[in-house]
Amino acid sequence: MRTEFYSGLSQNFSQLLENDDDYNVTIKVGENQNTQEFHAHSVILRACSPYFKSIFSNQWANNKKDEMILFTKPNISPPVFTLIIKYIYTGILDLTNVSSSDILGLLVASDELILEELFKHVQNYLIEKEAVWVNQNLVKVLPIVSKLANCKQLQDYCYESICADPDPFFTSKEFTILDKDIFLELIKRDDLEIEEIDLWDHIIKWGISQTLTIKQKDAKKFTDADFGDLKKTLDPFISHIRFYEISSKDFFNKVRPYEKILSPSFFEDIMSFLMAEAEPQHKRLPARLSPYLDLSESKIIKKRHAAILSNWIHFKDASSKISTRNKYKFQLLYRGSRDGYDINTFYSKVNGQGQAIAVIKIQNSEKIIGGFNASGWNYNNYNHRNKYSGLRDRHRVAMKTKTKIAKTEYDNNQNHFIFSFGENYKMKIGKLISGNGICYSNKFMLYFGNSDLKFDGKNGSCNQNSYDQPILDDNSFDAEEMEIFSVQKIMI
Repeated sequence: MRTEFYSGLSQNFSQLLENDDDYNVTIKVGENQNTQEFHAHSVILRACSPYFKSIFSNQWANNKKDEMILFTKPNISPPVFTLIIKYIYTGILDLTNVSSSDILGLLVASDELILEELFKHVQNYLIEKEAVWVNQNLVKVLPIVSKLANCKQLQDYCYESICADPDPFFTSKEFTILDKDIFLELIKRDDLEIEEIDLWDHIIKWGISQTLTIKQKDAKKFTDADFGDLKKTLDPFISHIRFYEISSKDFFNKVRPYEKILSPSFFEDIMSFLMAEAEPQHKRLPARLSPYLDLSESKIIKKRHAAILSNWIHFKDASSKISTRNKYKFQLLYRGSRDGYDINTFYSKVNGQGQAIAVIKIQNSEKIIGGFNASGWNYNNYNHRNKYSGLRDRHRVAMKTKTKIAKTEYDNNQNHFIFSFGENYKMKIGKLISGNGICYSNKFMLYFGNSDLKFDGKNGSCNQNSYDQPILDDNSFDAEEMEIFSVQKIMI
């Protein structure tokens, strides 16, 4: 029978580390004022780490004083090496109260010291336990992990996070100093969830910042030399931009001023396609955004809005990472300007169509508000009225059968939510916390909560009651447009 006593052995080695018994290695880590010395045993370090085995071989262990090996590691901080040395001696790793930056430093150090088991654990820990911090610091994290050959899992996680939610990454202060190879890798990806014209704006901003000879940001003031230098900087990126997916208006206003960084034949080909619908002579890359977010008919929301809403529908948590794997098809059921704002027409379009999203464009504003109906519109009172061909016939039947006519119905599905979008996709999301989730009425097209979002086809109001936060600063609003989309999960 085999018996293992790892816990006792771990405790013995821990005492050996704490008491400094017979140590023969002094390791100085950190730099400047932030340094610390550690005492260790070369035989233990060699047994646990191929890196130390190589370092402490006869040909490397020349820096000795009275048979003591002196070793410095300025690129590893004292808090990180404290975790490493305890892991080596005891097999214990406690990341409680360890800063996220130090955990990232631990990943880098464990890779350098070839501590494979520790490296794999820390990589998984960053993805599973530190996802919020990683997503908030992608500009810092990605350049570091991209240099680690064995860190593909975290690299892929970072790229997928950026592709699913690129705005925080591209608008960060550190973006303009981003490494060219990392930026190019992002530009090449088909799953980068961004409007192509917005990506063009970021490319131009990055390119100007990277081109040190350019002293101003206004293209109208560029010299021919400025355009020539900018063209050299951005030349690797140009072939990966989906110019044919940019609208003619955006191309004229935002791309045309930089015509000189494109080849004349390529520029002319794009112009012919956009202005005369001529067949492209150059290679036309497929649209970058997901085909599952079918919003070609929407006058209100873009695919970026749909990606954010899909994330909320899937996770029920606004703080979760937006994933390119959570794909939903948005199919237009109703549009106010097309179908009219008659209540009967509204219910005939949306009733019984499954889960649905309602969106309203506020008049004279960039703000969008709306709500997710997790149950789908199922107004039985509407169906009853249609069955008897009109409200008057319905009353006549009710009188004969002495039944009571219900004008309002309620649905308290806890997955309902309301939301608003402002500039740069800044959003608010309200969870249902009490009262009625949705009211169905023959007077209102939208009635979320106790007047949290109410719209009758002409006027609307937002008064926070049943949901945990208001979605609009003003209590009342006028609508420029309203649309209803059915929402269907795509299995991939």
